Amino acid sequence: MPSLEAALLRLRAAVGGEDYECASQIAGEALSAGHVHPALFNAQALWLEQQGRDGDALGCYARARALTAKDPGLLNAMGLCLTRLGKFHEAVETFDQALLIAPAYAPTHHRKGMALGFAGRWDLAERAHHRAVQLQPRYAEALASLAVIAAKRGDPAKARAYAERALTPEPDNATAHVALALLEIEKGEFAEAEARLNRALAQTNLSNQGRVAALGILADALDGLDRTAEAFAAYAAANDLLLKLQGSNFTSHTSASVEIARLTSDVADLSRDVWGPAPGHIDDVEAPLRHVFILGFPRSGTTLLGRAFAGRDDAIVLEEKDFLDGAARRYLSDRAGMEALAELEGPALSLAQNNYWKNVRESGAEPGGKVLVDKHPFNSLKLALIAKLFPRARILLALRDPRDVVLSCFRRHLGLDHLRAEFLTIESAARLYDATMRHVQTCRQQLPLNLHEHRYEGLVTDFDATMRAVCAFLEIPWQESMRRFTATAGDLGAGHASASQVRRELYAEGLGRWRHYASELKPALSLVDPWAAQFGYE
Repeated sequence: MPSLEAALLRLRAAVGGEDYECASQIAGEALSAGHVHPALFNAQALWLEQQGRDGDALGCYARARALTAKDPGLLNAMGLCLTRLGKFHEAVETFDQALLIAPAYAPTHHRKGMALGFAGRWDLAERAHHRAVQLQPRYAEALASLAVIAAKRGDPAKARAYAERALTPEPDNATAHVALALLEIEKGEFAEAEARLNRALAQTNLSNQGRVAALGILADALDGLDRTAEAFAAYAAANDLLLKLQGSNFTSHTSASVEIARLTSDVADLSRDVWGPAPGHIDDVEAPLRHVFILGFPRSGTTLLGRAFAGRDDAIVLEEKDFLDGAARRYLSDRAGMEALAELEGPALSLAQNNYWKNVRESGAEPGGKVLVDKHPFNSLKLALIAKLFPRARILLALRDPRDVVLSCFRRHLGLDHLRAEFLTIESAARLYDATMRHVQTCRQQLPLNLHEHRYEGLVTDFDATMRAVCAFLEIPWQESMRRFTATAGDLGAGHASASQVRRELYAEGLGRWRHYASELKPALSLVDPWAAQFGYE
């Protein structure tokens, strides 16, 4: 049997020559011979990473770490695998463990910043990249990441300055060129952005996550040039790669559309009589002046509507934080839970209400005496909860041409989860829309909802009249400050899918955009055309 020392010598030579397949074979032979050493598992992990098998690589790194707990290199490798798998919160925790051991290692701060950015935590991401640059002032990738964040936040001067600093040591840095392309698209310089992004995509060292981002932005440039067939192909390529990278996070779940159909059936099978307020029902002793839920479907104009409320001096807007999650898991997960919800009263009802208000207050909001706006499109799937817990709440159902909605979801879906993973193909996006609207319509028939339909198209074409109608429904006075929605766009964060649109004044070019993609949308139209007709769209 070859000694462990001999095997490690051969292994290190192979790794030094970047022959990771050979190193993995040597490690496998040594492990089969009964030897145990962290370098053996590390070598196997390196080869698995080369094959794109990050989940398997992560397992090998974990076995190596069990033998050498305080190795920041292993923790960095594990964090990178978790990032590529889309497990961003776990990645951040792993990088934090590495920083406890080696706090002055700039790449760990940058990698943590990348994971935070993918998770939508842009303020913390910016802070991590800044720390990397403090430790290593010519760190091109960290500087380029700061450029992207500034570009997404609508700060072109800062974005350009960071990009130029990144390009000084690395003239071909793809991330810096992506940041500059974002600025060009914002200015309508679509051809320049296309050329720049094609050069970035041609680079062989561009990460898969970077490739997804560059393909999506290239698609936006092609859309701006009205080369919509090419744009759709680029969006599809980005989605296909994202599905390859992160799809394993969602394949164990039942299809979201199937889950929603079950939920709809549960609501429909219960009598309307069980959904009235419980005797002596009080929403909350510290209830707000007005409790408003904005829901509908993503990309239906909920963000613009929320930003209009953010301009009021008497309103608090809660942006897409799921304050009903615990109650949803308790009462909406199966038929027994739905039946329990229908019968909810007394202390159990108060507990569910209080848990919601506790979550709201822990987010920093104090709802007493305010117009509290809980804006979350997918709260459409929690209408039964809202009806039972908060019968005095007002509901704004955001509608937009379903064909524009499905196309927009296919194009922009930052922050994948079980539901948004359905946006990665146009067919599954249409199925999710259809299932969600069927649920909404069933809830409108079965539940005592105080609901107002709000049209995105009306907001764009006649903002004042549309918002005055909303205020009348809510029985609150119109405020001129509601027109200043662009002033609050910065609150959305760099990663919000609607941030760049809301920074602009109202514009109508997005209305009916689906017509430019009619051929590409054919697989979806059989599902969404009936909804377009039902909602009165041509």
